[in-house]
Amino acid sequence: MKNSQEMWAGPVRCKDKKLRQLIRENSIVRKLRTGEYYLSPGNPIYYVAYVASGVTSHYMFSANGREKVLYRLGTGWFFSEGIFYNENGSIEVATRYAIAEEETTLWLIDREHFVKLLENRQFVEAILHSTVEKCTILRYEIESLTFDSTSDRLKKLLLSCVDSGRLNDGGWYDLCVAWTHQSIAAVMGINRVTVSRFITELKSEGFLRTVNGSIQISKTYFDLKKKKKKLLCAGAGRRSCCVPARAGRRRTSPGGEAKECE
Repeated sequence: MKNSQEMWAGPVRCKDKKLRQLIRENSIVRKLRTGEYYLSPGNPIYYVAYVASGVTSHYMFSANGREKVLYRLGTGWFFSEGIFYNENGSIEVATRYAIAEEETTLWLIDREHFVKLLENRQFVEAILHSTVEKCTILRYEIESLTFDSTSDRLKKLLLSCVDSGRLNDGGWYDLCVAWTHQSIAAVMGINRVTVSRFITELKSEGFLRTVNGSIQISKTYFDLKKKKKKLLCAGAGRRSCCVPARAGRRRTSPGGEAKECE
């Protein structure tokens, strides 16, 4: 799964000071308290939002009340950037929740100023970067939901958040995200009881341990993940001509003979 931590604490996307100043000059400021909602389903959306500081969490609920987090955006990300691209110029309506996870400042850009900013190439690149990255996050999430078991999805999520600079007792890494069973459930779209069951199973497996309520990941498993990644990268050139075997597809040689991908 691609950079799962980016879903929860996105890195700074717009670092250029001049561009940030340009955005600020063409926006209005909205400050959010911790836990304050910016968007709720059914609310009209009038602005493209830029996260000047803080963190916003974006999620939705199913009909039976199950929560699913889409992503968590930190300083430098844009959201609602597609609202001015509808054909009839109508006002977009929110279909998800957006809430401040900490004290957050948004710079809000209306249609007139958004069109003006599109004349700046750096702004266009920043908007595209933010949009593409979010699409990539969701694509990898779809792949994981389709092909991975719940246990494997949980492992990938936790492994992606390992803080390799914080090793305890010679064999256990801290995480860069303070996960609770409820927050994991919201991210994975499952219930908290299921998360608790899988956490217990992964403890028995030796994959993780908990210390004072905090999850730590086995160095052995983390090193194995890195080794597998290196092997995949080393073999990428050889496999690039083939469709992955998992897809159960065959390629055709120049002579027309079907061959299995190796």
